[in-house]
Amino acid sequence: MKIGLSAAAFYGLMETEEQAAYIRRFPIDTCEIFLETHCEYTKSFGELVREKLGDMHCTSVHPKGTQFEPDIFARSMHQYHDGMKAFRGVLDSAQAIGAKYYVMHGPHSVSSRMTIDRIHQLQPRFAEMAGEAAEKGIELLYENVCWAALRTTDDVARLTELLPDIHFVLDIKQAQRAGVDPFDMLHAMGSRIRHVHLLDWDEQGRVCLPGQGCFDFPRLFDEMHQMDYDGTFLLEPYTTPPERENELLEALSYLRKTAKQAYGKPHRT
Repeated sequence: MKIGLSAAAFYGLMETEEQAAYIRRFPIDTCEIFLETHCEYTKSFGELVREKLGDMHCTSVHPKGTQFEPDIFARSMHQYHDGMKAFRGVLDSAQAIGAKYYVMHGPHSVSSRMTIDRIHQLQPRFAEMAGEAAEKGIELLYENVCWAALRTTDDVARLTELLPDIHFVLDIKQAQRAGVDPFDMLHAMGSRIRHVHLLDWDEQGRVCLPGQGCFDFPRLFDEMHQMDYDGTFLLEPYTTPPERENELLEALSYLRKTAKQAYGKPHRT
């Protein structure tokens, strides 16, 4: 079990390679790099990020998939080929960084009408993506997002029916925003969870750092421990300026302490 931090915490405040250098100062076991645009989807940029990270472990990369992932599942072959070109660039960057996972959102629609069954050529194109990722030692993980096709527990069930080998990123904040109990989403994904994104929210639904809101983190860590999850719990806050660094440190400390308490208990029979 690892506690990590997403470089997305510093999005808009510094460039990605600067985020990589900055994140090293935090007391974390691992990180996630948010690749923001096409010039970052190259082996050379990944090598730069790896250099800036130093000895810091990187579990995953999270590209700005809205730039190209929908095109991979488009009916236009021109879009498909361009989408795959960008995807391959992300894989090159991710491999150079040393990331194990690629976090995927997939197709979406502004009207929220996108569903799993509306994704064009889902099975063959996902298989192609997964195969090319595996050749570089990377696994695709599908994340639940309130504005994309994987929003509800029914979506999870349908996706696993169509893609039997699929694994997931559980994002508790995105479940809450979709009107889904995060624990229902956890149970739906079950042992297919490979990575977890964390944030908190208050009684009005406004996002905040863990420990400042009302989400039941002790229960989350307990349930994940009982199902033998040993991956990363990643704090994924939105843009957090340097003057709030102490709040980030407090949130990371809270997560580590709470996780340690849960993971220190024996399994229930």
